[in-house]
Amino acid sequence: MNDPTASVELSLVMPCLNEATTIGNAIRLAQEAIALTGLRGEIVISDNGSSDDSISIAESAGARVVRCPNKGYGNALMTGLSAARGAYLVMGDADATYDFRDAVPMVKELQQGCDLVMGSRLRGRISPEAMPPLHRYLGTPVLTAMIRLFFGIQISDCNCGLRAFTRVTFDRLRLVSGGMEFASEMIVKAARLKLKVKEIPCSLAAGQKGRKPHLNTWRDGWRHMRFIMLFAPHILFRAPAWFFLGVGLAISLPVLAGPLDIMGRTLDYHLLFYGMPMIHLGYQTLWFEALERRFVRFAGLLPDDDATVAPRAIEPWLVAGGLLGVSGLVCLIWMGALWLQSGMGPLQQPRLGAVGMFLLIAGIQTVLNALLAGMLDLKMQKTPTTTV
Repeated sequence: MNDPTASVELSLVMPCLNEATTIGNAIRLAQEAIALTGLRGEIVISDNGSSDDSISIAESAGARVVRCPNKGYGNALMTGLSAARGAYLVMGDADATYDFRDAVPMVKELQQGCDLVMGSRLRGRISPEAMPPLHRYLGTPVLTAMIRLFFGIQISDCNCGLRAFTRVTFDRLRLVSGGMEFASEMIVKAARLKLKVKEIPCSLAAGQKGRKPHLNTWRDGWRHMRFIMLFAPHILFRAPAWFFLGVGLAISLPVLAGPLDIMGRTLDYHLLFYGMPMIHLGYQTLWFEALERRFVRFAGLLPDDDATVAPRAIEPWLVAGGLLGVSGLVCLIWMGALWLQSGMGPLQQPRLGAVGMFLLIAGIQTVLNALLAGMLDLKMQKTPTTTV
């Protein structure tokens, strides 16, 4: 018997939630696009719980409908893309705002070796009233600039919903985001995997009048930004950490050994109360970077076999933290003894006390952070279970 999936080369996938007024036109555009590519294709509608006639209209128009029980743009697309049979995949919306015929040159780029082809509304043609000014001039440019800066991927429209990629690329990305941040996850992971990404201008038509948009500007914009920052610990944590460490050390070291005279003014141990907290802040922020890298994998946003964060033994950190803590405690006890010998008057060794507090806190920080890192590493080292 012939394999029915072998005849499909191209799959056009649309998420759908109550799009009865537009889905017929979207399918027509998709059919024209398939014809223009010359490939054997299919149209897959991933229904996300429609209560109108979307499903019956789609099936009557010749599309294959799959049901997605989990709500969300990303969930609907992952269900549809997983069910698609083609070696080349195109995703777009069922509201007919994207012209699927714009995907024809995208598919050609895939045939020539590209992994992911993004559409760009900002480089293409946007119909009047098709894109709110807040999205066009603030939201999309800001999020796109963050992605370009943080991950070095040269695109102009990170939120464009018309995209083409190979089945191999989709499998490698292992996408998991169920909401609108699905769009950002695809780009960020493509950058991390160093995939070949290209961008092609596309058009955007105005939506059906009276149709309630599924996108929530502020909520979904924040979800995009939060996801982007989650994968950029080198920007979010590392850069501020070294700033705090540098400033803290610059303030603390000059007065650690004794008073310092500069231009007739004396700088003394008082500066330690400003510098040492900044050193602690920088040190903890470096730990935040390490913990965030582990959390991304612990939460399933990256596969367990991703090599960017290898599990490491926490025992050396526990020993180092213990030694720091004990050293700090010894300094504090020593300072207390000197204070008692002086008749409990003014402190004679304020620097010794400052160093003791610093070491004690740093030791506790190290132990607690190392324990948390070890807990996150446990999932990375999990072994598959077997069933009998």
